[in-house]
Amino acid sequence: MDIFNLIFIFIMVLGFMIIILSILKINKYNNATPISNVDSYIKEMKDTIDQADLAIDDLNLMSEQIFKRFDEKQKQLLFLYETIEKKKAISNSKVDIKIDENVLNKVDIKQNNKKSKYISNHPMADKIKELHKQNMSVSDIAKVLNIGKGEVELIIKFGDDNL
Repeated sequence: MDIFNLIFIFIMVLGFMIIILSILKINKYNNATPISNVDSYIKEMKDTIDQADLAIDDLNLMSEQIFKRFDEKQKQLLFLYETIEKKKAISNSKVDIKIDENVLNKVDIKQNNKKSKYISNHPMADKIKELHKQNMSVSDIAKVLNIGKGEVELIIKFGDDNL
């Protein structure tokens, strides 16, 4: 055998090895994720993106409605503030009214009678009197009797004569 034949055989063996390796590589790529699965993943991603776009549109609409409501409430508050300021200005203007003292005394007597009836009929009046005599604070009395502080204060204030 001469050298050319040996080189020829060597090249042939090398060629067969390259062909076998190529076949193995092709099989390896064929076992990878099929293209049909990739297409389904792409479709799922597009669907998800579409749903996200719809959600963003809904949020934008909702935020616009919230801002509209906020603006309406702000306008209402400004209107109320202006109305209060106008009434405050009217009430601050000095008005001279002469009141008959006898009429004023009759009104005071009627109001005191109403208050004393309420206080004397109040179910907790006696308990409030006892606790107040024990030097308990208004908040403590309210907590103990489970009633409001304002109610306790009124009964103490207007009930001193009646209790």
